Amino acid sequence: MKAATKVAIATLSSVLLMGSSVSLVAKAQSYEKAQQAVVKKTAEAAKPITAEEKKFIEQEIERVKKLAQESGDMYVLYHKYPKLNSGFDISYWGGVHEFTAYEDYLKKATTLKGSILKQPANLPKGYKFLSAVIEGPIEGKFVDEVRAEGKKSGKPIYVKKIDWKEAATIRLKYTNGKDTLGFSKYTVDSEENKKKGFFDDTLPANIFPKYVFWNDGGKFEYNISTSSLDISRKQKIAMLKAAVKK
Repeated sequence: MKAATKVAIATLSSVLLMGSSVSLVAKAQSYEKAQQAVVKKTAEAAKPITAEEKKFIEQEIERVKKLAQESGDMYVLYHKYPKLNSGFDISYWGGVHEFTAYEDYLKKATTLKGSILKQPANLPKGYKFLSAVIEGPIEGKFVDEVRAEGKKSGKPIYVKKIDWKEAATIRLKYTNGKDTLGFSKYTVDSEENKKKGFFDDTLPANIFPKYVFWNDGGKFEYNISTSSLDISRKQKIAMLKAAVKK
């Protein structure tokens, strides 16, 4: 073997060995950091909650509860100690609006972005408005933001008001005194969005109410439910389409 070849092989071996060593060191450092993070997290979890912190948490929850009831606003709370909140680090107050008059519901609904539900013109004779509910979102980027801000604050509980413009859920309910008729809008995940069109529920024939679902491929799905046997599937679809205002 020529001397030049031997030198090249030796050099390559050294480079490979050095690369392996650097890789091992990097992995060791990464593992050490991960272990330190676990130890820190465990220590934080084991850290006793002081009486002052518990008092602060109770006062904040009462304050936010009162604010939500008086203003109708929505608040997201980050809990530093999830064990004091049934194991969850996020909770919500407000964001749910209930109505017993259609005019009041419509006044709120028309201020929102996106699709809403309205009273269909082809509503069966004898049915009258019973109630409506509008709910704000509880999922989205804002939840991660509140969680990050809460951790950074170091507070035992962190509160942030959320100004939402599009409802996550809307429900309208009607009755003729005997049967009920309902319309709903709600968010769906990407998997459910793959199924488009009108679909019936798969409940046993003797289980009521009966549903017809409408998925138009967007991020929301709609349905109509009824306890009446006198309304055909064709009528249900026509009413559901008339009830959705995009």
